[in-house]
Formats: sequence, C-alpha cells, structure tokens
Amino acid sequence: MHRVLREPVEIFNAISSPVRLQILRLLSARGPLTYSEIMEHLNLKPSRDAGKFVYHLKNLLAAGLITLDKESRRYRITALGGMVNSFSQELAEYSLKKAGKMLVRTSKYSIEEFDRSRITSSLIEEAGVPPEVADKISAEAEERLLKLPIRYLTAPLIRELVNAILLEQGLEEYRHKLTRLGMPVHDVTRTMRMTAEKGLTILHVKRAAGSRVLTEYALLNVFPREVADSHLSGLIHLSNVEDWVLKPQSIHHDLRGFLSGAFKPRSSLALQAAPPESLSGALTLTISLLKAFSGEVSGGQTLEYFNVFLAPLLRGSSSERVLGLLEPFLQTLSFTADSPVTLGLELTIPDHLREASAVGGRGTYGDYEEEAVRFLNLLLDGLAMVSEGKPPLNLHLALKLRSERLSPKAQQAFEKAHNLASKGVPVLFVSPAVEASYQPEGCLLADWSEDWEVDLVRCGCLGMAALNLPRAAYEARGSKERLKELLASALKHALQAFHVKMEGLKLRLSEGVLPNLAQLKNGEPYFRLESSACTLCLLGLNEAVKAHLGYWLEEELMPQHFAMEILEYLKGLAEEEGRELGLRVNLSHLAEDEASQRLALMDVERYGWSRVVVQGGRETPYYSYVPLASTTSDLKVRVEVEARLQPLLNGGHLTLIPVDGRPGKALERQTRNLKLRCFTYDQPLTYCPICGKTFQGLKAKCPLCGSLKVEAYARQSTVYLPLKWWTHQGKLKALKG
Repeated sequence: MHRVLREPVEIFNAISSPVRLQILRLLSARGPLTYSEIMEHLNLKPSRDAGKFVYHLKNLLAAGLITLDKESRRYRITALGGMVNSFSQELAEYSLKKAGKMLVRTSKYSIEEFDRSRITSSLIEEAGVPPEVADKISAEAEERLLKLPIRYLTAPLIRELVNAILLEQGLEEYRHKLTRLGMPVHDVTRTMRMTAEKGLTILHVKRAAGSRVLTEYALLNVFPREVADSHLSGLIHLSNVEDWVLKPQSIHHDLRGFLSGAFKPRSSLALQAAPPESLSGALTLTISLLKAFSGEVSGGQTLEYFNVFLAPLLRGSSSERVLGLLEPFLQTLSFTADSPVTLGLELTIPDHLREASAVGGRGTYGDYEEEAVRFLNLLLDGLAMVSEGKPPLNLHLALKLRSERLSPKAQQAFEKAHNLASKGVPVLFVSPAVEASYQPEGCLLADWSEDWEVDLVRCGCLGMAALNLPRAAYEARGSKERLKELLASALKHALQAFHVKMEGLKLRLSEGVLPNLAQLKNGEPYFRLESSACTLCLLGLNEAVKAHLGYWLEEELMPQHFAMEILEYLKGLAEEEGRELGLRVNLSHLAEDEASQRLALMDVERYGWSRVVVQGGRETPYYSYVPLASTTSDLKVRVEVEARLQPLLNGGHLTLIPVDGRPGKALERQTRNLKLRCFTYDQPLTYCPICGKTFQGLKAKCPLCGSLKVEAYARQSTVYLPLKWWTHQGKLKALKG
C-alpha cells in the first residue's frame, strides 16, 4: 500500500546527495522542467551521467519531494520538497553565519560563501582590468562589505559597490564594461500595469524587458562614446536602439525570387518544396514569406509590384475563385501578421516591367496587364469586405499614380481605392518623379542608380536616426553659418551610428543568425545590404525655422526658401560623407513619436520656455514631424509648402489629408489636383466589438447598438493605432481637442 506519510529518515536520506539538493533548488527556482532541461542546468552529460541521474530522480520521487507530470513529462517540486529545500537553505545560512562568513545570493539561485577571488576574476575577465589592479579593487570591496549591516549580499549589490570603487579611483573605462544591464523593480511593475491598461498581452512585458537590456548594451558597448552621448543628450535620436546591430529596419521583397523557387522562406510554415503553380499556392507562399522574415526586421515589409508579379497565376481563374482566396489572405495580413505589411500596387504595367519575363507564366509581364488590373480590383473588393469589421491595422496599400491614361478597369480600381480611403482604410497614393517603393510611414527607397532591381527590391531601410534641428537653431542664435556647423556635427554622429549598424549587420549576416536575409543564390545573399538606405529624419524643421527666423514655414516664402537651403545643404553633406563610409544616406521628414516628445522635453529643461519653440504647449510639448507646417496652418497652404519640400526629401515624406466626411468621389477630384509625391487620407474610426462594425469618426457610443464599449482608432503619426495604445500625449490632446 502506498504510504502518504514519510519517515524523517527517508527524507534525510533522499537529500544526502549534493546533486539531489541541487535538483530541489533548481525546481524551486525555475519551476517544472523536463529530464533533459534538468541535466542541462546541472551541466550533466547524458552519455556519461544518465545512470546516476536516473538514480537521483528515483530517490527524490520515492521520498515524495518531487513528482512527474505524465502528460508534459516535466518534474515539479512538491509542497514537502519545498519545505525541505527551504530548511536546507536556512541550515546553510546558519552554518556560514556561525563561522563568521558573509553569505551571497547568487544568480544561480543559491546561497554561497563570499569569495573575494570571484571579484578579482570578474574584473579581469569581464572588464579587462590588470590583475594587480583587480586584486586591489577586490580587497577594497571586501573591506567595505564586511562593514555593511545586512543579512546577506546579492551579486548585483556587490557589482554596484565594485563599480562605485572603480569610479572613485578614476577607472571609468572599466566601470563602463562591468555595468550590469536590466530594469529596476519599479520599471517592471509599471510596465506590467501599463500592459494591462492598454489591453496588451504579457508578451509585451517580456519584450519591453528584453528591449531595455539590449538598448543599454548598445549604448554602453556598441556605439562610440560620442555617438551614445549625442543620443542620450538629445542632439540626435536613434530609433530601435535595441535592434541596431541585430537587424535592419525594413525590407522590400522581390516576390519573383520566391515564385521561381530561387529563394525559400525558412520557417516551419514553408512547406512548399516546388514553385507555386496556382494563385492559391502563391498566396500561401506569401504568408510564409512574411512570417519567416518578420523576426529579422524591426519594422515593416513591402511587397512591391504585388498585383503585377501575381498576374500570370490569375489566368484561367474565375473572379469568384480569386476573391474567395483573397479574403482569408487579407484577413491574415490585416489582423495576424507579426509586422506591418505594405502591398505595392499598379494601375498599369510599368514600362520597365513590360518586357521582363513573367515568372509563373509565358511571355512578359506586359502580356498580363488585363490580369494585373483585374487582380487589383478583386483585391480592393476583398479589402472592402474585410474592413467592414475591425479596422485593418497591419495592412497598407501603396497605389502608384503614373501618368499613363487609365483603362476603364483601371479607372474602376482608382475609384475603389478612394472609396476605401474615405472609410479610413490606409491607402498611400504615390506619384513619384522616379521609380520608388514606400513604407506606410512614408519611408522610401528611390531609383538612385537607375537600376530598379538593385535599388528597390531585396533591400530596405537599415535604420532611422533623427537630427534635433531646433536645438541647433537655439545654439546658433541667428547665425546661419553656426547653424550649419552644428547640423554638420550632429549629422556626423548620426552617420557614425549608421556605420556601426552597417558593420554590425555584416557580422550578423555572416554568422547566419539572419537565415532568411542571408540565404544565397549564385553566391549573392537575398538581402542586398550595400543597396539598403540609412534614413536621416529631420525632426522639428518647422520649429527650427521659427526659432531661427521668427516665422513659421507657412507664413512667408522667405522661411520656405531658408528651409530648402538647409535641406539642400544637409542632403549634399549626407551624400558626400555617406559615400566615404560606404553608406546610402537619405534625408526624410518622417514620424518618430518617441523622438518628437523626448527631444522637445529635453530642450525645454535645457533652455527654458523663453527660448524653445514647440507644439503642444507647456503640458505636452513636442516637435513636429508630419505635417511640415504647424498644426494650425490652412490645408491648401500646408500642401503647397510640402509640395515644395518633398522633392528634397529622398528618404521619405508623407502628407496627411483629412477626409472630413467627404465621399470617395470628392477625394478622387482632390487627388487629381494634388502635386504631392506621397500622401494619404486621414479618417479617425470607431469600432464596436459588440456589433463587429467600424464607423467613421470618433464616437462616444455605437451608432447601431448604443454600446459604450467602443474602441477608437486614429493615426498617432501615420499608422492607425487604438487610442489606448498612443504614447504621444501631445497628439492625443490635439485629437481630443
């Protein structure tokens, strides 16, 4: 008969082995673990230690100290095991205290005797401190620790004390290398609370913690000191610092390489061995492609010439069949994609593709114009149905407006796109002077070497850095030459950061940790690193002009000419210095929500309200990114100003034009008269989860069922987000009026 009660002698026998005590401590600290996981944590080798290890587990199981979950095959500590583990820890503490020794709670979840030699070893191995200096530092640390009236020490506390000693002795360089990375307890608690308030999942907490560690690592160990200081002081702002030397910002795909089988998405979803022979297979492949690459970029993915490249697979398929395939495809991209996706769409076959061989069909892409336009119409129909429910947050369309005369079917698609835009579906309208590929926030790759296959696809934006233009204006105090000197200095630091990113990504690709980006065809990796762009954002251009000249951009032609002079100067300087570093540097005026607020707040503290020029007032100051003109400017004037400046911003630009309740026909007429290179129509939305419907404008309750549990969506910058996710308090205040 199975005995419930255990004799104390059985329990003491079970923990008489140090290995079995280690197993108890491990399960208490880490939770349930598999057989292999326990062996790995204890540094045991299956080939050598399996027999002894099984014996130890059987002893613990027989004593009732651990149990095995047969379904998950994981061992877990029992309540009795927890009591025994606590008792053994207390016994160890008592023994060491009686001996007059200091106790240390280690990162291995154990309490050990303090050993000064470990400090010496850490200083030598981690920070490169000379042995004789390391020994002196550890001796000083031991002397101070002995004087502390605390029950036990922790590894982080010891490290903090050692770092303090290093600083006192002028050894800052070593302290820099020895710094521990992580989040304070208060920040973790606050992140968990904010996660619940914003309706996010617990994964957000884990990502935030990981991001914090990697950001600190980059600022301490990756960037040159002057670059890190420039970012921290607010002279420049580096976006996605945590990913700076890990992965690029975005990628613009060439679907043809995957449709032909030359490249394959490397993920568990990539089940297709041969090139797809149908539209169904091509759409499945596209989902696999986006899923596989989502972990290898910080931001979004663009599928350029989407309807053109898939047009050959449309021939012979009924419209009903195609629409039936597109609906679940668009649902997946809209609501379950891991990163923002942009579909580059064409109303005609571009001239440079007319004679190109069609992948998945016979002849050239010029032979499939009818199919390309039919596919575009069906895609817009599918998105119209999908967007009747929850607003599509991840999916964006970039429709090229070329000068060719539109066919009746293309004109129909043009009208459908504007109907979608009038309802708040994110559609970018692009009228490029040269061939270009856009991301939803307006970031672009342009045809700069007159070879679109090198410039626009299989490459992307490596990263984004913002220059604090208003600060340069404050420091220049009206001197144009001084202003240019300060901007040149800030630009130099940004380019240094880009150079670090380029070298870091070269290393990551060579290491194989970005397997999709690095996969080879004829000796060439899929991702063309050298063709990718570094995007330099000019934050607060309007405020800088106001601070320097006393006029907003929309008030006079004179400030506009001055802004164009500054842009031309920075554009030339960025291109010249970028070439020397082997970088493709593009100027932009793009949304950077964190920089917009962080740099404005830092400048307010630095210069005071009498000197700064900001948007948002004293409660929520920020610098503008889009639109270029101030938020109070007339739309017609604002569009005219941005039309003059956009040609100089070869790295990206986007103008938001309010829908103001107008139907698609009215937007069509406006589109035909605009002289902008990239713009989108802006329409706040309200979604009712009870009805499953989306309504135009911000509503306090559902117009259909009257429910108050509605969700508001609007563009914090250029991409739709639920208002509860907004972090830009100045924009939120302006929206709520």
